[in-house]
Amino acid sequence: MSHHPPNAPILCSFPTADAIVEALTSFIVKAQKECIDRKGRFTVALSGGSLPKMLRGLIDNPAVKWDKWQVFYADERVVPLDDPDSNHLACTNLLFSKVPIPKENIHVIDTSLLDDLEELSDAYEKELIHGHTASLFPGHELLAEEDRWIAYLDDSPKPPPKRITFTYPVINHAARVVFVAAGKEKVDMLSQVLDTPEAGLPSSRVRPAFPGQLYWFVDDAASAKVQYVRSAL
Repeated sequence: MSHHPPNAPILCSFPTADAIVEALTSFIVKAQKECIDRKGRFTVALSGGSLPKMLRGLIDNPAVKWDKWQVFYADERVVPLDDPDSNHLACTNLLFSKVPIPKENIHVIDTSLLDDLEELSDAYEKELIHGHTASLFPGHELLAEEDRWIAYLDDSPKPPPKRITFTYPVINHAARVVFVAAGKEKVDMLSQVLDTPEAGLPSSRVRPAFPGQLYWFVDDAASAKVQYVRSAL
């Protein structure tokens, strides 16, 4: 029996990466249905890295209503959209090029502003605020938030150095946040985030406000050292 508070992270560990893909697909389809029933659309913010590959269960899936999706990027590299470093390119190659999502439903950075990080992040913030976000954020509380919705950095420790990112207030107003991690190389990071959040890794600061919920979808190799209580979905 878990003694975690109501909005503590939910850890779901699976034997293989393929099992994560299957569970993640079911989770997304269920979340999509709830959002469309309530709001008429499903607003999603994606990152890059290994995530696009883990979304392959959505391809050719008849339950996915692509015309109702509104897609943003929770973080994006400030590069042209066809640059190998672009999260949008990775998501396009691995997912969007294989499904019937309307192009206008995918919200990308304004590449005419690549030389002005301030302008570019302001423009993407306006895109995010512009009425597409009601199913992702409760909205009104965030409108009073003094911090920015979109921040930029020009000194990322990993190349490319220029990036934009959602800020914690935005992420923590999401209805659902899902981290996906697989592989034994994630084992120390995952243990630190879940068992000793006071250590302050960036993902430890993601804690959606109730009734929002944070999930970790991981494989058993990544969770091998974790003491945190696993959950069943």
